[in-house]
Amino acid sequence: MVGKRLPLHDLGFQSTLELVANMPEVVRVCPYEKGTSILKAIADETTKDLAKLVARQRSVRTRKSAVAKPEAVSLSKKPQSFPWRGRAPVLPATVKAELQDLLS
Repeated sequence: MVGKRLPLHDLGFQSTLELVANMPEVVRVCPYEKGTSILKAIADETTKDLAKLVARQRSVRTRKSAVAKPEAVSLSKKPQSFPWRGRAPVLPATVKAELQDLLS
């Protein structure tokens, strides 16, 4: 969005997936099919009405027009076995807030 890569290593993370896995109040990593996962944004007070509208939409599979599915992130391990859980660095509040704004 700003034309620069996320400073993952400066923040103490090895990957974007590791970063989002440590922000459960902002984004949820959901297992999908064939070892992939989907990232779902968590609605807050400012986005809960939008989340309700999205939830009421018909699913992609029930639409007659061809609409692209959201891209899934490939994982080598199941979400329960992330090696960084419990020992990851704390993400600065300003970075977390900016990412939350970006996701909403």
